Amino acid sequence: MSPDQDRMTVDPTAQLSPTARRLVAAARTLLARGGFEALTVEGVAAEAGAYRDSVRYYFGSKAAFIAAVVDSLAHDQSMATVAETLAHPAGEERVHALVAGDRQLVEDRDSFRDFFAIFPHVLLDEELRSRVAALYDWYRDLYAASMGGAGAEDDARLRGLASLMVAMADGLAVQKLLDPDGVALEFLFGLWEEILRRAFPGTAE
Repeated sequence: MSPDQDRMTVDPTAQLSPTARRLVAAARTLLARGGFEALTVEGVAAEAGAYRDSVRYYFGSKAAFIAAVVDSLAHDQSMATVAETLAHPAGEERVHALVAGDRQLVEDRDSFRDFFAIFPHVLLDEELRSRVAALYDWYRDLYAASMGGAGAEDDARLRGLASLMVAMADGLAVQKLLDPDGVALEFLFGLWEEILRRAFPGTAE
């Protein structure tokens, strides 16, 4: 595995202490149960069985803590898909695995619901905006690495396709949350796979 791929697959919570990881897990439980409003520092500490000021002690600020929660959500959503995709040789098999993985992510309505519950607050907080912007850059790196480039000349093209993939996954996840029975994911991802195969001549039949 290359250094870049190693960087992309490292669990962002791995460097946290056991108590800090427990706080992140507690926040995800509260988020699923009561939405963003449930994420008070006192409530998270109580859920984790930690002392009252533990969030500030381990993370420095609530914004940094929320960013760690977002990192955790993104990592759990993405890593299994990335590992499965990179296990296939570059070309048609990898494109198919990448599209199948994205479809599986979009089907994970609970994780996207939790992410979107946080997102409006991200837009209003400068620290969170920069952290989540970096997270989206990480997403694009994952997609570009999964698609595989022939060389430096393909970097801009790969990054463009990666940006479109991120936008499509998020957009379809929103539509699926709003109208679970009205979004035909199999058909839409079939169209997307056709587009990607045409974008990479070596994968076209």
